Amino acid sequence: MGSYLYEPNASLLKAGAFRSPAVRFRLSKLHPNSHLYTSDRPAEGFPGRAFTVEAVSGFGKRELKALTDGIGQANLTVRNFPSTVAELRRRLKLREGGDIYLFATTLADGRKVIVKCKKAPNSSDETDRQ
Repeated sequence: MGSYLYEPNASLLKAGAFRSPAVRFRLSKLHPNSHLYTSDRPAEGFPGRAFTVEAVSGFGKRELKALTDGIGQANLTVRNFPSTVAELRRRLKLREGGDIYLFATTLADGRKVIVKCKKAPNSSDETDRQ
């Protein structure tokens, strides 16, 4: 996992251009089916939202507690993950909103993780989606 996480705009996803961002901006995909990308450097002009990665956690009880300790609310997104946003929100006991973004996803090696992020400077102000 790099220092930055990228979520393409819906228009890019609907067009089926899943490989284009990786090639054009020299990003790595987290998993072939997640449509989330990562890099160690900012990707200027990326067509979507950019985040700075603060932490990556597995789904053990202690790991989740450490990740969410002190967080009362967060924006939760699920990509290529077996649980829904509503199920995870109940499990994590978090309200919607705030400046923390949590992405529940599957990595290329099959591990299920939550990536804790904040919006990167100059990121698209596109409205949040679940």
